[in-house]
Amino acid sequence: MKTLGLLCCLASVLGAGETQYQLTLEDNFDGTNLDPKIWNIETGKRRDSMNSPLAVDVKDGVLTLTTWTDEKGVTYCGFVTSRKKFHVTAGKTEARCRFSVQPGTQIAFWAQSPTYGKSGKAEGAAEDGVEIDILETTGLKKGGYQFALHWGPYNTPEKRTTSQQFPKPVGQDWHVYGAEWSEKGYHFTFDGNVVATNTTCPASKAPEFLLFTSESSVKSWSGERPKEGYGSKEKCQNKFSIDWVKAWERVPTGK
Repeated sequence: MKTLGLLCCLASVLGAGETQYQLTLEDNFDGTNLDPKIWNIETGKRRDSMNSPLAVDVKDGVLTLTTWTDEKGVTYCGFVTSRKKFHVTAGKTEARCRFSVQPGTQIAFWAQSPTYGKSGKAEGAAEDGVEIDILETTGLKKGGYQFALHWGPYNTPEKRTTSQQFPKPVGQDWHVYGAEWSEKGYHFTFDGNVVATNTTCPASKAPEFLLFTSESSVKSWSGERPKEGYGSKEKCQNKFSIDWVKAWERVPTGK
């Protein structure tokens, strides 16, 4: 089932007197290709690798990003986004994922605003938007992960960051990672349970698009890439798999 925008016309109620949400996206990655009405596969050089469709596969109801290296030493990464096609504004999103990540690679399920940093000030983040890293990990975390929030223009003194580590190794198994954001702050969930709350970062009011990405550097905070690379796509175990993704928008309610 794939649902985009308001086509679904379903509302889920969290409880009496609580916020109501309307399901606006559900993608179970059926078939053998991404839905072009929702997703882009971005291409080109990023860090010390190449974003390429060669690193992206849809098969048996699963989207898989494989970070691998060819015989010429070129490392390929998958960078899948809903940029310019689907956005969430003051809502929530979840994805069922598993991962096996090697040093030198980072993978993430995240949300970003096309107007991030536009005001030039950290205090303008509510209108500019926030980078919301729902699931982020590297080979150095050995199956653990973190959430992170970034606001204020990148590479300036205005840049702000907060994060929380979850060191328990969970990557080899399927789990549901999620985030909800509103004027009350940010709530991060793991298998449906709230595991972290943040109210220091301004609440994003901007439309946020979704991303599933892998990135690789020769040497960075994600560790050092093996000198021989990661090996062929067929043999490589450097993978990020997504079973499904959903998103909801808040539904205004009367007092």
